[in-house]
Amino acid sequence: MSRSEQTEIERKYDVDGTAAVPDPVGVAGGGLVVAHVESPVVVELAATYWDTDDHALVAARTTLRRREGGGDAGWHLKLPPEAGSTGRREVHRPLGAADEPVPDELLGLVSDVVDDRSLGPVLRLETTRTVRALVGGDGSSLAEIVDDDVVATRLGSGVERRWREWEVELAPGVDGPSGEGLLDAVEEVVRAAGAVPSTSRSKLARGLGAEG
Repeated sequence: MSRSEQTEIERKYDVDGTAAVPDPVGVAGGGLVVAHVESPVVVELAATYWDTDDHALVAARTTLRRREGGGDAGWHLKLPPEAGSTGRREVHRPLGAADEPVPDELLGLVSDVVDDRSLGPVLRLETTRTVRALVGGDGSSLAEIVDDDVVATRLGSGVERRWREWEVELAPGVDGPSGEGLLDAVEEVVRAAGAVPSTSRSKLARGLGAEG
């Protein structure tokens, strides 16, 4: 089974249940122009997040999850941005059996945070995700606007939280000043539609009530 990595560059927004996702056709920034928005695609995602009892990973801006559904099912480890970068390193491993343990390779990448504490499942997220791909005039992918309706359940206590959020994520290969310029331009449109920058570090932090 192979490992893959990518750098995730995105911005997250809080939004209420009545807001309509805006049409960003014509939005320009960083020398990039949104020429077309593809039809929305809806996927159902289910993810189990792992952490220590005292939530050492979320405190370190690190998330470890096992996701089912969508085009990127598998184990995902998101690490904090490196110095001078806005993107988070994301390491993927493919799924195995339903009761499989955390892959050793991913455990090794968080060993300095976890120390000798054990990891276990702490949160279950069920997300209805609607994805709209933003395309440039040459047909290349520029970014996605992701509309998530989320139900988070704390494992053990059963406490449930629900919210809606939008994410604007750059496509692979779109980065640097041009990517930031496009994100700035799209942000103007989504904020005009009623979204505000998210106050949560991650879905995990929000689901656990560890916001800010």
